[in-house]
Amino acid sequence: MRREERQDSGWVPELIPARMLNEFAYCPRLCYIEWVQGEFVDSVDTVDGRFQHRRVDVKSGAVPTDDETYETFHARSVYLSGSEVGITCRIDLLEGEGKRVTPVDYKRGAAPNVPGGVYEPERVQLCAQGLVLRENGFDCSEGVIYFVKSKQRVSVPFDDLLVKRTEELIDALREVARMGEIPPPLDGSAKCVRCSLAGICLPDETNILREMEAEGDEAKPTRKLFPSRDDLVPVY
Repeated sequence: MRREERQDSGWVPELIPARMLNEFAYCPRLCYIEWVQGEFVDSVDTVDGRFQHRRVDVKSGAVPTDDETYETFHARSVYLSGSEVGITCRIDLLEGEGKRVTPVDYKRGAAPNVPGGVYEPERVQLCAQGLVLRENGFDCSEGVIYFVKSKQRVSVPFDDLLVKRTEELIDALREVARMGEIPPPLDGSAKCVRCSLAGICLPDETNILREMEAEGDEAKPTRKLFPSRDDLVPVY
């Protein structure tokens, strides 16, 4: 779909990529720029992420159909969609025994020291995959995040609270796409510092202009963000 068509107010996609649900939970503005506006810029982090992901990006193994029964199977790079939940996804690794399956999502970093061992964006992305699997007739009660740097597997149960939160974010993202209005930037967030889209988003600059228009105050100091290239410097 052409970018100008995506930016028109009223554009409501039938299926939301599960990865974009991750982005939306992390930063709604980032998701809008990347998905609705169709803009993306690489950074060292994103390039390294693709490198760490290279093995699971190669399709292998098979998922049993309704007429087949596999005692145990492992399938990589599995594409599935669910029209009722409104999600499409690529599952890095699907581990299964018969119809009971567990999606495994690979992340380049180390497991964070947070309650549950996984940040919310990764939890809702994984839960969205679980909902798609359920819609496709599988028994799926949990997923796993594999952290490449720390070589850890962390289980994520798909409890009622997480399912509800995931469905709320799906509805919210769909509404943002329908409205066709970019969400405001995060305010003073550490997430912006290494974001590859900071040069497009301009979080501090946009917030300063908003404050000046609303209050007429003098601009506060602008943070110095990382330039996308180490041989260049940002202009302030």
